Amino acid sequence: MEWKIIFVFCVVSFSYLPRTSADNERVQVLTVATEETDGFRRFMRTANKYQLNVKVLGLGEKWEGGNMAMSTGGGQKVMLLRKALEELKDEKDLVVMFVDSYDLIFTAGEKEILQAFNKFNAKVVFSAEDFCWPDRRLESQYPIVRMTEKRYLNSGGFIGLVAELYDLVTRGDVKAADDDQLFYTKLFLDEQLRAKLSVKLDTRGEIFQNLNGALEEVTLKFKGSSGYLYNSRTGTSPLVIHGNGPIKVQFNSLTNYLADQWTPTAGCQSCKEDTIDLEGIKPEDFPRVMMGIFFEEKTPFADVFFENIAQLTYPKDKIDIIIHYADEFHKRHVERFVKAHQSEYRSVVIFSPAKQLTEGTARNRALEACLKHSCLYYLAIDGAVQLENNRTLQMLIERNRSVIAPMVLRPGKLWSNFWGSIGKDGYYKRSEDYIDLVESKRKGIWNVPHITNIYMIQAFRIPSILGAYVDPEVDPDIAICARLREKDIFLYIDNQQYYGHLVNTENFDTTHLHNDLYQIFDNRYTWDKKYVHPEYKRALAADTVNPQPCPDVYWFPMVTPKFCQDYIDEMENFGKWSGGKNQDERLAGGYENVPTVDIHTNQIGWEKHWLHFLKEYIVPLNAKVFTGYYSEARAIMNFVVRYRPGEQDRLRPHHDSSTFTINIALNTHMDDYEGGGPRFLRYDCAVAGTRRGWMLMHPGRLTHFHEGMPVTKGTRYIMVSFVDP
Repeated sequence: MEWKIIFVFCVVSFSYLPRTSADNERVQVLTVATEETDGFRRFMRTANKYQLNVKVLGLGEKWEGGNMAMSTGGGQKVMLLRKALEELKDEKDLVVMFVDSYDLIFTAGEKEILQAFNKFNAKVVFSAEDFCWPDRRLESQYPIVRMTEKRYLNSGGFIGLVAELYDLVTRGDVKAADDDQLFYTKLFLDEQLRAKLSVKLDTRGEIFQNLNGALEEVTLKFKGSSGYLYNSRTGTSPLVIHGNGPIKVQFNSLTNYLADQWTPTAGCQSCKEDTIDLEGIKPEDFPRVMMGIFFEEKTPFADVFFENIAQLTYPKDKIDIIIHYADEFHKRHVERFVKAHQSEYRSVVIFSPAKQLTEGTARNRALEACLKHSCLYYLAIDGAVQLENNRTLQMLIERNRSVIAPMVLRPGKLWSNFWGSIGKDGYYKRSEDYIDLVESKRKGIWNVPHITNIYMIQAFRIPSILGAYVDPEVDPDIAICARLREKDIFLYIDNQQYYGHLVNTENFDTTHLHNDLYQIFDNRYTWDKKYVHPEYKRALAADTVNPQPCPDVYWFPMVTPKFCQDYIDEMENFGKWSGGKNQDERLAGGYENVPTVDIHTNQIGWEKHWLHFLKEYIVPLNAKVFTGYYSEARAIMNFVVRYRPGEQDRLRPHHDSSTFTINIALNTHMDDYEGGGPRFLRYDCAVAGTRRGWMLMHPGRLTHFHEGMPVTKGTRYIMVSFVDP
């Protein structure tokens, strides 16, 4: 009895010792890929990174293995594997790993894979998952495993000694459209065969991690310049990551970090891989680009949009343009751009509202035109994009991705042109890293499920997505992104550079002559760039000495010439100038002591906008030069004055009903008018040549008794506000 116990103990102990591999044992990776999708390219990147020897089966052949994304199939993979193993079956010391490629990556090399395989003391090891697919009736036939382990075979990854693997794979008949996982499942469930060939499942994910149903178990971790996946359920760090099943979006997101794509310490390590360089290329040798410009709704700052397009540094004779605008509101913007620049581009085609094209149809036409013109790249850009980086076209081409979008945001908001994830309804879901990406805390090139507003497509991808924009169930941007994902064409967002920003098109009131003037609340950043003087911030700086043309009269660069002209136009378009009489029904008392020919800001619906401008832009300047006084930014009298001979050419000496007064010159002395300007009588000091867009600020009551000097020629316009009356 004693000897029997000892004998059994020895046998059991020996059976669990790891299999010892030969010194020259090597791994041959086999995979099936009938076409080189972006998923396949990602797979090969990781294989090459870890120096794995990969042989691709079926490349260029017709796929006849069914639609595995929608149903069963994959028998063709078994058939191709049989042929490959036939050639390898007699090679000694060869370990073969067979894996899917479109949705799988490696995170380790041959040494780590062999070590993990040998620990199983098996000759064939299949990956495992929590689902018994495709035949749940077979569940009960599987060996029982611990609750922390995976019980059911997954055919997306397996590894084994070549002889045993060949023996296993060549058993039974299989057709191209048969299900490969069912084929392997039945072989595994044959207890005698399983024992004979020493087949096991990787129930703890020591080699293979199937992510479907396991996303909540895994955590992304970093160590130095490397990233890896840790499974808290099994306590393992798998070497092969398989994004099987309907979790491709989440898998793609994880692969932004795995295999050292991006780490906190090293940043984006893959961003410079497979790029191209256009520097030094002659302009005539630049690739041809089709640009589709779309104004599908009334959009503010359209004139600035087209200015940005015209300023792109890419050779214009290499660009074909298609413009679609869905509303007559944008007719003048399009015509102005075309008149000024059409001759510079290779071709310009316009689809006006008269064409009655839907958005989807117009976008499809642009794709078709790209192929017709033999372009190499297609750039789609919506009117809401303010493209401020004039090298954008060149940089996107150099990134060399199938589809890539430059990240653009609504300034100060988390609203961007991409989604980090997608919910079960097919619409937006915030990813864990979304905020870090939009705030550029993590910079790189990111695989995302949805992009919009602006993106570049490599033209060779276009044939597979023609017609995709038109879908009666969803918007065109939803439809095209869904088609791209379906075709395993990755969508990337690039946040390494500042490219520009998005304007807010919501609540855009187009009832005015210059509607952008009214966008100070909804599009403050863009409004600033168009209307605030470029030297304004410098004037506000503590080390800037602001000029004083007269005692306690300060001069500041305030607004742009565009603001001045738009403001004048808006007033003249309204046209109801006061008569310069003392009786004035616009005032609470009905009487103006020192009347002018003017229009009040509230008459053109711009009062709240001006008061906001006063508070945000003018009060900080007042606080700087009049130290110790803190304005309440109150102003009852805000108006534009018009001076000209024959109407009202001057203003008699007076005090202003204000604590301080501001006066912005809206047109140019000696060009638009002669004479004019304020004269401060107590100091015998005049400012005769006020600068357009510059603001005079001076105290109102008591000290600065002043007059308006005569305008002798032309028309002078000034913006006046009595602050803190």
